[in-house]
Amino acid sequence: MREDNTDIRSNVFSLTPQDRKRLGINKSTLWYMQKHVREGKRIKVYSKVIGKIKQ
Repeated sequence: MREDNTDIRSNVFSLTPQDRKRLGINKSTLWYMQKHVREGKRIKVYSKVIGKIKQ
């Protein structure tokens, strides 16, 4: 399932590269999501990544 709400957007934007590595999120995935958050576009966050972000 894909979600795009303000909680997830703020979590994605606040992730640091060290957090990304610790959570096991791909570098390009984080870059893509942060780029879309900065540009005000919708982001597609899959359930696997949402589970890692919400931990």
